[in-house]
Amino acid sequence: MCCDCGEKYSCISGIPKLYLEDSLGMEDKGLRDKVYKYMAWFYNFWNPFFMLPVRPIKISLKHWIVYFLLVFSFIFLVFNVIDLIVFRGIENVTIYDVILFISLVIYIFVFAKQPRYSYLLLLAIPIKIIVSIRNFVPKKSISSVHDEFLKEYLDSDKRIKMLDIASGTGQALSRRGYMKLNADYTAVDLSAGMIVQGRDLMTKHKAPTDFIPADATNLPFKSETFDICTNYGAFNGFADTKSALKEMVRVTKKGEKILILDEREYEEPTWLEHLYYKKTFACYNTLIGSPLDLLPDELEDMQVHQVFEFIYVFTARKKM
Repeated sequence: MCCDCGEKYSCISGIPKLYLEDSLGMEDKGLRDKVYKYMAWFYNFWNPFFMLPVRPIKISLKHWIVYFLLVFSFIFLVFNVIDLIVFRGIENVTIYDVILFISLVIYIFVFAKQPRYSYLLLLAIPIKIIVSIRNFVPKKSISSVHDEFLKEYLDSDKRIKMLDIASGTGQALSRRGYMKLNADYTAVDLSAGMIVQGRDLMTKHKAPTDFIPADATNLPFKSETFDICTNYGAFNGFADTKSALKEMVRVTKKGEKILILDEREYEEPTWLEHLYYKKTFACYNTLIGSPLDLLPDELEDMQVHQVFEFIYVFTARKKM
């Protein structure tokens, strides 16, 4: 029970779940229950898998191996059915054929339930060819944007408070220079599986972090609590992006900073790139664009950097 408001909350893995089910947006609840509930334990593999065509081959070799295994196994299963029907005849079916047919049915079922996989298998190679030819070069790299964002905090002796929203498995929080800060870390997410993994990761980094199950559109913190507020890869998919941004601004101290990284297409994508972006890369998004399009009045020094073909970084400072 909350001492301030008297609200009673259930727990996830011994951690109070500081949100109410009835207050969640349908999209947020759907992603939690239909995607992250089952994929949380494989998130660190499958999330980069959907970015396969736009990631350097040297860091995605294992994903390409899985990709070709999936493609060739599907082709093999289809040809086995064709061979059975057209050439060998149904009357000559074997247990081996039955097993292969069941495997094909499972493939088709997964593709039907998750069209994202189908589009990825179809588009990965042509998209890889296109992005290699176009060779997008950002005006500022993702590293330089983070270096500029963190410089004043790294140069300061004061102890800061940092909040990472929809923190997932904690990968973003543990990277991008945040572990160099003299900071107290707090991370929130809706998924219990994600929170458990994030807690384990931050323990390995010896960075004590408060992991809290919470709703990004109704954060359980007092106003002006944090010096840094971040969100990686979730903002554009929130059911209510305006409320999520408003909450980020509310819990950030005056004069301090906000950073959001998420999906947005770069200028003049080809129709095939646009198809890949809409159907695979950002298929769960509710916001097309960046937080700048929401025209937040409480922020200043707002900048949007297109750091990759389909990734932007938004930085801003809360007005005094």
